[in-house]
Amino acid sequence: MSIVITPKYSWCVITAVGMSFQLLLTGGAVGAARKKYTIPYPDMGNGRFAAKLTDEEWTEFNNIQRTHQNYVEQISTAQSLVLLGGLYFPEISATLGAIYIFGRVLYTEGYKRVGSKGRIYGVIPIDLSLLGLVGVTLFGAAKTLKLIK
Repeated sequence: MSIVITPKYSWCVITAVGMSFQLLLTGGAVGAARKKYTIPYPDMGNGRFAAKLTDEEWTEFNNIQRTHQNYVEQISTAQSLVLLGGLYFPEISATLGAIYIFGRVLYTEGYKRVGSKGRIYGVIPIDLSLLGLVGVTLFGAAKTLKLIK
């Protein structure tokens, strides 16, 4: 098996760009919350400016910020796997990437509305899509190395 970049690989590129755009949106939500609660940089929601918030405001701000930070922590893995897996199986990788994006929507909305327990509905599709992407990528690499038929 050799690697040939087909036009279908463009779906993987579009998916990776979609992840970047979604990350920007979650960052924008943090910026809006900073403005709403007057929390200037570099305060991350637990410093002297956050001390002026009510418990409810502090929780809301930190939930919004945590959804963004979690995405920052995972985006390089998600995008790398979509783009690498897409070299072997572009349609499957793009589909798994789209499931990841959908999971991120559920994760963000659940976390903002309910707190950390609300993220579980998004964690499931996120983690399953990442596991699928790992599998697709490793399977494609193993086939290319002729370790499997």
